[in-house]
Amino acid sequence: MDRVVLVSGGARGIGAALARAHRARGDLVVVADLHPTGPDQVRLDVRDREDFARVADEVVARHGRIDVFHANAGIAVAGAMTEMTPQHWDDLIDVDLRGVVHGVEAVYPHLRRQGEGHIVVMGSLAGVLPVPAMVPYSAVKAAVVTMARALRVEARRYGVRVTVVCPAFVETPLLDHINPGLRPTHANRVGLRLVRKVQGPPMDPDRLAERVVRTLHRNPETILAPRPLAHLAVLGERLAPALTRRVSGVVLGRYLTMSPTEEEQSEVGRGSALRGGGAGP
Repeated sequence: MDRVVLVSGGARGIGAALARAHRARGDLVVVADLHPTGPDQVRLDVRDREDFARVADEVVARHGRIDVFHANAGIAVAGAMTEMTPQHWDDLIDVDLRGVVHGVEAVYPHLRRQGEGHIVVMGSLAGVLPVPAMVPYSAVKAAVVTMARALRVEARRYGVRVTVVCPAFVETPLLDHINPGLRPTHANRVGLRLVRKVQGPPMDPDRLAERVVRTLHRNPETILAPRPLAHLAVLGERLAPALTRRVSGVVLGRYLTMSPTEEEQSEVGRGSALRGGGAGP
């Protein structure tokens, strides 16, 4: 029987790529997003606990079960701590943390009753490595990563699997919409250019999604991407944290001193209310 897959933030970015990867394997995919892009998608505000419960209940009522749930919806907030406002923190926590909590609250009871299922949480490499100039994002993603790992221990009693995905930067619309609807920071001007200097080209979302979907049957606790960059970064954090902090300090220095190009300066006001397919790191 085809698996029933629910993807939050599935209209674009990583979420849309996950939907494509599952459909390529014959799975039935339900895409839920704050900004649906097609009539077959469901509107979902992950900040609303009752709205998430409604969507999960409707999927089960219509299709009988949920086999895989991708808690994927998210926004990207970046900038030095001195650039952050309370609204940067509040919006990020509401979407990227509470949104995951609400998803788990809505879906997990159904999976327990089924005695099987898989929750896949979209974390970030920034949740494993502390990233300056992304302090709120790094803190929230660290909470999400820890939540998924702790839930994994509890959930296995009920036959439910939990995996957290921790990518570096991924080529999604969120990279072009940092601090959506919020006061722009220096990251809105130079962030993408700095990402390319540090990481190289952001990871292709379809490559990430293909790897995630292909790997799920192994039930990994954590999926790091891309190889070998993410694995080397985590290894460095474990073995030489002082060195990784020094490297982070160098990157922070670049961020603070980079001057925006004329094109970057002209695009600083492009922020939107996009809350969709999950961005890295």
